[in-house]
Amino acid sequence: MSSSDELTWATFRERPEPPPGELLSPASEIAALLQRYRNDLDSQRTADQAALADAQGAAADQAVLVFHLAAVLGRDEGAFADAGLTRLHRQLNALRHQMAQAIERTGLRVVDPTGQAFDDVADLVHVIGWRHGPEFAGEVVAETIEPIVRHETELVRPGRVVMGAPDKESM
Repeated sequence: MSSSDELTWATFRERPEPPPGELLSPASEIAALLQRYRNDLDSQRTADQAALADAQGAAADQAVLVFHLAAVLGRDEGAFADAGLTRLHRQLNALRHQMAQAIERTGLRVVDPTGQAFDDVADLVHVIGWRHGPEFAGEVVAETIEPIVRHETELVRPGRVVMGAPDKESM
């Protein structure tokens, strides 16, 4: 078509109508996009929380192991000395101390409830057994199998304890 030809409606051919569809306003398009972003953020937040829970669980496992290492080193100090391994004992104890500090830097606190009243720790421990004897004036934690592990004020892992109580005859 040259520039001298005049355009008329006859020049155009009729096209079929587009299929019916919902035309969304720009505001609706933006709202849909924002909802998609929100869903993506929620998914990422859920994944991050799961990863944090896994990391806290692993750190709590390490905290319990360090607690047990401290108990073994404290209990067997004389055996190390008798075997001429006092230097090794000091080195292991220093390493245990460094491990405990590293765990504390993560915000985890290890609590040994031994000697605490049952009422004070009832929500923080699982009781796995009882001992009765005259050495107990009331219901107290007689032995800590696993310590209580907390992150700030949140309970990460409950302790496992053996409770002590007075003999039934002395009650």
